[in-house]
Parts: sequence; structure tokens; C-alpha cells
Amino acid sequence: MVNTSLGTPSDTRIIIQFRSITQKIDIMIKLKLSILVWAIGLSMTAFSQTTSSLRAKVLTLNDYPDALRLWELYNDSASVMDKATQLHAKVSLYYYFNRPDEMLQCVDSLLTLYPKECTTEQKLAYCYVKAEKLLEKGHYKKLNTWWKSLRKDKKLYREIEKQENFPCSEKAIQGLSDKDDFRMDFPESSSTVPTSYTYPLVLSVTINGTTLPATIFDTGAPYTFLTRETATKCNVQCMGDTIPVKSMFGTSQATTGFVKTLQLGSITFHNVTVHVSLLEKDPIFSGHDALLGLKELRGISALEFEFGKLTLKQKSLRSPLDPNMCFAETGCAFLFANGQNYLLDTGGEGSFSNTPDSVSTKVIDVNGYPVQFFNTYTTIPAAQKSGLLGFPFFSGFKICTLDFDRMNFSGEGYRLRKSYSELMNSGDMIGLDIEYERISKTTDEMGKWLTNASLEMMKNKPESCIQYTDSLLGKYQQELGGSIIYVLNLRAASLAYLGLYKEAGDLMKMCAQVVPDMINGYNKCMALTPFGAQQLSWEQPEVTLNTTFSEKGFLASAEINGNKNKLYFAPDQINSSISEADAGKLNMKIIEFEDHTTATGKKRMAIANELKLGNLLIKNVQFNLTEGNDIILGNSLLRLIPQFSIESQKLVLMQQVQSFTNAKQYPLLLINYTFCFRDPDDDTQKYSIGNPTPYTRKITLQDLCKSSGKIVFDMKDMKLLKIN
Repeated sequence: MVNTSLGTPSDTRIIIQFRSITQKIDIMIKLKLSILVWAIGLSMTAFSQTTSSLRAKVLTLNDYPDALRLWELYNDSASVMDKATQLHAKVSLYYYFNRPDEMLQCVDSLLTLYPKECTTEQKLAYCYVKAEKLLEKGHYKKLNTWWKSLRKDKKLYREIEKQENFPCSEKAIQGLSDKDDFRMDFPESSSTVPTSYTYPLVLSVTINGTTLPATIFDTGAPYTFLTRETATKCNVQCMGDTIPVKSMFGTSQATTGFVKTLQLGSITFHNVTVHVSLLEKDPIFSGHDALLGLKELRGISALEFEFGKLTLKQKSLRSPLDPNMCFAETGCAFLFANGQNYLLDTGGEGSFSNTPDSVSTKVIDVNGYPVQFFNTYTTIPAAQKSGLLGFPFFSGFKICTLDFDRMNFSGEGYRLRKSYSELMNSGDMIGLDIEYERISKTTDEMGKWLTNASLEMMKNKPESCIQYTDSLLGKYQQELGGSIIYVLNLRAASLAYLGLYKEAGDLMKMCAQVVPDMINGYNKCMALTPFGAQQLSWEQPEVTLNTTFSEKGFLASAEINGNKNKLYFAPDQINSSISEADAGKLNMKIIEFEDHTTATGKKRMAIANELKLGNLLIKNVQFNLTEGNDIILGNSLLRLIPQFSIESQKLVLMQQVQSFTNAKQYPLLLINYTFCFRDPDDDTQKYSIGNPTPYTRKITLQDLCKSSGKIVFDMKDMKLLKIN
């Protein structure tokens, strides 16, 4: 006759297999424990016969999905309710909204002052919730005393004996009767605990002086649950009762355990009841020591989740209710959103919804947060109103809070997190950079190296990119599968960046056997091999150029192969370019190679032996031939200048990177020779200069330079600096 709150939708607390969601929803429906209905097999239909319409409404709203409606009804109409109806409403509201002390007072008032207003079925229901909350609060002596008095009502007690889901057994009540009551030592206003970065959410707790570093923190588990081995190791006293534990793995058995101390960070919980599995190698734990559930933590003001840490907060004064969530009869926390009820379950490997749609996955807005759900097909209306928000939902926030005082869930800095492979495959390289810290802590070694190789290339560090590609090819050649072409291409591009065209071309020729279009890159590399890399030679560490700014760039004086000329310094252009006529006049060498992407099947380039910008000498400058009349220096060359600044009509080219005070720094990437940057204060603001790139907003060079002040391109540390 014992109920366990582990038989809940939190059955996904360890490993959610996608195939199990239908079973899980079945369990959610079957195990939903209503205060006034399911728990004791009661029906509230009898109360609809009351002459009070308000009483009828209150008693109809008898399940956790109705909690907000009952809250609204009570706030609107409490003043015109009779006292008994108010108390009926308060029992449910205090139950759902985490006010156990107030709920117990209301139950006692109803049973003492208004016994004629309570049917036998209601009395049975209120006995149920009173036993549950006395046990939850750890009032063991009071629970035992009340239980003894309850036995005097033989008729009611016989009804209780018939129930299979009562929250505690007589054996457990008697076993706990000599124990000191539960209490919590919270020495400071907050306590922060390190957690794992990946699923499952693992932290360290200490039980009776024994540290359990591999404990899963599962908001979908109402109770703390220990393995037999852990209970023995921690000297946990077991009461000897038997509790059926229903989960996605089936029904197993547990017993009530008594823990003298449970420490979490700087917090110590004294005299705690837990569940102890009676099975060896219980699959619920998936190899971990224990599950930390919400029972003890419900007395804390708020839980704050951040990447790699959990902060528990305690206020001296309880905040008033502002609910968008509630505790269900199962003891689990549910978020209300879009007319749905979502289990908040850090123990869920994914987020799940029940839908009549046939699609397997779908992104759904949940209170303003786009969440990717794995869908379970169902035509059952009740099931369609429920879902589960798992670990990925919590990890999508920069910070999110479960406020148990206000019964409110909130968060900030949310985004739909993607894996490194999803970001790469979609071309969201600036998103890859944004997520770098998270990826580096949540991804295996091969994934980290792939991420680093890609970002180092876009951070203008070809040598570092080559090192990562060498490591990948040396250790993970088999595991890379089709990605090996991507790695080889990265290596070839890095070699070409360094002017090692022969080596780059050889790699591209090999890749062209799988990706035929890469033969064009091979042809270009072979044509450039006799000339080698573009090379900068500094006579002085700094060169100042007076320019005229227009939509084409910064028009500056230059000397090309000994001929004075004008050209545009253009960080919004991918390549340097010149007309074939001007290239001929300036004695440039013309090269031609096959390129199947052009209409003629050929491509021509011009090479300037020398180009001087002030005292800066550049050799082997590469130009694409175009139809235009302007000479343009684009990013294929500008990326070689360690740092350059733009201020009004003046350009300053610097051999050494300088520091600037009071500068706002924007992370900078060079994606396919296009400069891209993002606002460090708002990662949603992502820009590309002059050319469109995926997931950025294109701006012009004029947009970038329209504000007064100085703009600095730092090619060494890949930062864009704005100085007012």
C-alpha cells in the first residue's frame, strides 16, 4: 500500500531512448497521481451535486493541469466563497504551488472545523496528502502520532488499508518514529556546486560522510534514490518496507532509507528519507551511484542552472507566488506553456512531445524559447497536452532558474544549441565560434579537433589548422569517414594560405577523385607554384596612407612594378582585382588555368612582382582579372597585414599589433575571405562586411565606418576594435 514518486514521467532520468517515449507517455498517464482522484481511486463527481457553483468549479479543477485555472478562480472569487470552499481550493493550490505547511493547516481545518463538508472519500484524500507532506517535511514524530490517532477511526483506516498507493507504509512510519525531524543547514545565501557539462547532469553529494561523485541530479525524480551498494557503503538505515518503483525499465522494488546527513555544496540536509533499490544493478541508475531528486530541494528558494554549475539560493523571506509551473501529484515539476504541460526533467536526454503529426522531430515555441522535440505520434487528446523538456532545454540557456518560492521558471540567453557537426554542415561558422567553449567541454576529442581546425583556419592561423588536421588524419582516419575529405580540404586550403601551392595542389588532386570540382583548386595551385607566396617586407613598423573614402574603398597611392598608380584598399572585397588592360600596362604576368566554373572553362590571373604602399613592399601580389577599371586590394592580401586601422580618411598599416584602450572588441572571423564579426554583448547580432555569409547580416564598408572614431582590424588576434 505504498506509493513511490519514482513511478513518474521522470522515468527517463537516466537514459531516454527515443524508442521509449511512447512507453513513457503511457506511464505518465497511468501513473498520474491526482490528490483527489487517482491516488485513492476516488471520484469527485459527487461534489458536482452541491448547490454552490463555486464549490462545483473548485472541486472540478482537481488535477495539476488545472492549477493555473484554479489559481485564477480563487483570486477572482475567494471573497464570495464560503469558508469550506476556500479551504478546499487552498489545499489544492498549496499542494501544487509548494506551500506544504499552509496545505497541512488547511487540511486540519477542514477535517476539524468542517467535517460535515468532507465526504468519506475527501477525508481519505486529505489523509493521503497529509501523510505525503508530513513525510516530505520530515516531521516523523508528528506523522507517527497522527497515524496512531487515525487508526482510531476504524472505518477510515480500513479504507486506507485497501489502497495500494498510499505515500508511506505503517512499517516505515513506525521505523521513523524515533528519528529526529528533517532540518536543513544553509549557512550562506547561496551555494554553487560544479556539475558535468554533458548529459546526464552529474554532481557530487556526500551521504553520511561518504562522497558520491557520480550522482545524477534529476529534476524529474521527486525522491533521492540510491543503489543497494551505495546505501551499504554510506551506512543508510533501511526501514524494511517494500515500495514498488515503476519506470521505463519496468517495475522494480525499493525500500525507505534514512540518511543522517546529505551534503550538497555548503548545504547539509539532516535526517533525510530516501529510496533504496532492492535490485542489484538496477538499470534506473545506468552505472551511477545515486539520483538526487527534488524532495529536499523544494525547501530551497531557487535553483539556478548555468553551464557547468548549479547554484542553490535561499531567501530570508519567501517571495509571493507568480506561478507558471507547479508540482504535480507525482512530485514532478511541470511548466505551463502554450496550453501544454511540460515535465521539467534534467534527467531527460532529449525533449519530447506527443502529437498527431507524423514528423519525427519538430521545433516548437515554448514560452518564447524554440525547442527541438522528438515527437511521439498519438491520437489521445490527454496525451497531446503533455510533453517533456529534457537536458537540452536546460543547457540551451545561459542561465535558467527554478524559483520554488514564486513557482516560476525563467531563463536568459537561450538558443537552440547545435552540435559542432550541425553547425558546420549548415555553414554557421560564426555560430561555431560562439559555441566554442561549450563544444570544447561537451565533445569528444575528434569533435574538438575538427572544431579547432575549422576555427583556426577562419582565425587566420593556417599553421595551427595544419597541426589539427595532421592530428585528425594520424589518429582518426578511419573514424572520420566521409569527413576525411573536409579535413584534407582544410589542410590544402591552409597550405595554399601559406603559399605552399605544390603541396596544396597535390592534396586537392587526391580529393578531386571523390569531389571532382576540387580539380579547379589543383589547377590554380599548379599555376601559382612558380611564383610562391605573397610576401610583405616592412622598412618601418608602421605605414600611414592618406586616402579618399568612397563606396569602392579607400583610394590610396601605390607603386606597382615601378609605376605609380591609384588603388582601392577594400576590406569588403574577397579578392584583389584588376582589369587585363591595366595589368598589361603595369607589366604584370598573366597566368591561365582550367576552371570548369567559368563560361570559357578557363580562368586568368595577374601577378605583380612588386607593389609598394608607402614603405611597405609586397611581392608576388595576386589579382583576379575583371572587366572593371579599378585596381582593388582585397582580403586575399589584406589578411597578411598584422593590423590596420581606419580613421576618417587615414589608413595606418602596422607590422606589430598594438593595444588600444577604451576599445570595444568584436570577435572576428575570415570566412571564405569575408570579414565577419559579432557583438560580444549580443551574440544574435552577427555581421559580414561586403559579402553575404550564412547566418550573418551583410553590411557595407560605409556602414562599418559611418560612425566617428577608429576601426581596427587585428589579424593576429582576430578582433575588430571600435574606438570612439
